[in-house]
Amino acid sequence: MKISLTLLFLFLFFCFSSSAQNTTISQDTVNLRGVVIGSNGTPVPHIAVRSQQKRPNGEKIWLGTITDNDGLFTLNGLMVNDTITVDGINYGRQKYYNKGSRLMILILPSEKILDLNSENPIEVTAKRIAPKAIPSINVSTNDRPFLFVSQTPEFPGGNERFLLYVKKSLSYPDKAIKNNIEGTVEVAFTVQNDGRLNNFMVQKGIGYGCDEEVLNLLMNSPRWKPGIENGHPVSLKTSVSIKFSLADQ
Repeated sequence: MKISLTLLFLFLFFCFSSSAQNTTISQDTVNLRGVVIGSNGTPVPHIAVRSQQKRPNGEKIWLGTITDNDGLFTLNGLMVNDTITVDGINYGRQKYYNKGSRLMILILPSEKILDLNSENPIEVTAKRIAPKAIPSINVSTNDRPFLFVSQTPEFPGGNERFLLYVKKSLSYPDKAIKNNIEGTVEVAFTVQNDGRLNNFMVQKGIGYGCDEEVLNLLMNSPRWKPGIENGHPVSLKTSVSIKFSLADQ
């Protein structure tokens, strides 16, 4: 992965700018300085970096910090051989092994998508006007990755308000009704740290105008409450699911 010269310069300047803080606490510990980088090569601010240690007397302690606005961090008093844990709402829990290094660049994997409701999609119904040819089968998965979450994004007013917004704003397309189209539409998007929604992508669609209905619903949504990471609003990839069902007359 290529990291910009500016970022490298910033990291090295941070590491060597204050020699007084680079002294080790004792012979069997080290002070670690580093930077956390996202998969796109940009620094990741406000993310937790920590290490759990077991002292010779058996006591377990946590050493931890939060990256600054430039993704930089300092951990003092680490064991020479230590495991560094990075916890983030966008990335889950990642572990990095440190073997006596004083400087580390921690590169995170791609951001995960926070699934809000695929196992319980919001249902939109209409009366069936044509014979039902093939029974619908609803498939759900339970293998979603665990996310380390401080506070997830939320529609203003919470889930009940979002349900009312969907019921009021979304219509079952006539083309889908005439062709007996049923199923679940899942759309991924990003809730920015100011609550705006963008980067829309249909993860699972059924066509016949249903996908477009859900996209338009989200594109015209009011601003959400953003996700919170260690007290700071963060951008988060999110997905919602809406189920289209036809009721027999």
